[in-house]
Amino acid sequence: MMEKLTEKISLRQHIKNIKNLYKIINEIDKNYFKISMITHIANVAAAYIALWLSSYVLDGLAQKKGARELSEVTVITLAIIFLIRFVASTVWNYAEARRDRIYNIYSSNIEMKILDMDYSEIDSPKVKGLRDKIDKDTNWGWGINTPVFITNSILFDIVNIFASIVLAYPIVKIVSHTGRYSVLFSFVMIILIAIVTDKLRLHYNKMLKEYQFFEVDEKDREEMVNFAYDFIYGREYTYANTKDIKIYNGYDLLKRYTIEPFFSKKHRELDNKGVFSMGMEAAMGDFTMGVVEAGAYLVVILAALSGKISAGNVVVFVGSLQKLLTGVTHICTALVALAFEAKKQISTLELIGLKDEMYKGKLPVEKRSDNEYKIEFKNVYFKYPGSDEYALKNFSMELNIGEKLAIVGMNGSGKTTMIKLLCRLYDVEKGEILLNGVDIRKFDQREYRRLFSVVFQDFNILPFTLKQNVAADMEGDNEKIEDCLEKAGLKTRLDKLDNGLDTYIGKSYDESGVEFSGGEMQKIAIARAIYKEAPFVLLDEPTAALDPIAEYEIYSNFDRMVKDKTAIYISHRLSSCRFCKNIAVFDEGEIVQFGTHEELLNDTDGKYYELWNAQAQYYI
Repeated sequence: MMEKLTEKISLRQHIKNIKNLYKIINEIDKNYFKISMITHIANVAAAYIALWLSSYVLDGLAQKKGARELSEVTVITLAIIFLIRFVASTVWNYAEARRDRIYNIYSSNIEMKILDMDYSEIDSPKVKGLRDKIDKDTNWGWGINTPVFITNSILFDIVNIFASIVLAYPIVKIVSHTGRYSVLFSFVMIILIAIVTDKLRLHYNKMLKEYQFFEVDEKDREEMVNFAYDFIYGREYTYANTKDIKIYNGYDLLKRYTIEPFFSKKHRELDNKGVFSMGMEAAMGDFTMGVVEAGAYLVVILAALSGKISAGNVVVFVGSLQKLLTGVTHICTALVALAFEAKKQISTLELIGLKDEMYKGKLPVEKRSDNEYKIEFKNVYFKYPGSDEYALKNFSMELNIGEKLAIVGMNGSGKTTMIKLLCRLYDVEKGEILLNGVDIRKFDQREYRRLFSVVFQDFNILPFTLKQNVAADMEGDNEKIEDCLEKAGLKTRLDKLDNGLDTYIGKSYDESGVEFSGGEMQKIAIARAIYKEAPFVLLDEPTAALDPIAEYEIYSNFDRMVKDKTAIYISHRLSSCRFCKNIAVFDEGEIVQFGTHEELLNDTDGKYYELWNAQAQYYI
């Protein structure tokens, strides 16, 4: 069961969350809040200058000052206010551009972390849990923007409170001689506002979390389930999965996670509680504000009637007091909201802060134009995280330069595992893998991976252009890309595309995109492997989705495609491996046979003979 977001958190933990949040904001842009502070000071200054002007005009009229004097002061003051607001607006626009940059960098940190983290961690329970948590935490907000907006609100209120105290202090000093108890009453009510608002805000946030279905109690599980938000908003429906929904009539299943919860009894109850809490907070806040304002008006009116202060001072005092009370109230609610928003960022900060376990390596990989690279597995043991069974055990093998090696075996025999270890998607537990006699863990990880072109069994084609998918880059050599597509058997299809290499794959980002078949997608993946021109070509079931004719074309051109490169070819179809000089037979994480097709077939007691005869009925 997921962590309860309604659980109580200590003040110390709230402060720690907020500090961590500000730390990462400061790392992205250390001057943002300094710049936005200029705007807050300017806006407050303009507001209080306007308040002073009202007081000046009112006292001037009472003192029967000349129209010219009043007009000149008014025009000059208004011009100053305009200039200040112009500066504030200009600086704020600049600050907003920086705020947008903070949001983009902060958001992209998640993508960059996932791209850079250990492959073994991407689908780990911890990372999957964090990614799910991030989705839920950011579902009802605007990421880092929300706490930034709240902070700006707090900074503005701090400046506003400070200015109101400075402006109203002389008047308060006068009033205090005639109404000490009234002033004391006002400040007591200010504290009361803070306490009431804080408690109600906490209560409201608690109800809001329940309303948002971050968690549903077990007893309510039968009546209501967690919302499938991506389906509710239509984001999860794709060209691929909608076919299955329609064919298998999955409407009722989806409604159970989308429409039905909205109309459930539990939802109505939580909705009503949330709305009632909001209403109570607003009512109590308005009531206490009204009481304080009424008391303040009474005190200042009595002072004015006694001749202690002028009518203009009344305007200044009342205006300052209103701004003071508004600022205190806003800060109380904003601090609670900031704590809540900072808590929602914990999952993102935790994901970004995850430490990699794999050593990235520092040794540069020797650049060799002759592709003289030799790989050797020496007594390698490996098992996947969470598994008790070894996928490879005491595994040793050499990949000789320019060799074309086929690997066969049953599912789970360790074929694909060997490829993943070779590419350093995982590290071995025992033993070592050597490149030209050096442990591959010592090489810079990214440089080392440039040695390999791989077509995985579960390859992925991105929803970008055909050109970008083959080149794996924004730009590429068109002539070379077309040549690779032709070698992969996709030339005829390419010639029929209206936009040629600029054709988008699928319609995710372009309405004119083309839906390619599974076999065509596999050919694109093979073309991408050819285009990279890496010294090692690793093909894991590269023709699984191809028809026999297309498969034959790939095999016939295999030597021409990989040229003098070292190539490993994995397949379940033993008949497809005959073009390779040597075949390695895997069984339960070990190599149990090695040789040519004829040599292996002559061993009637061997695993290869068993597999060949099991498949032979399909070839006759």
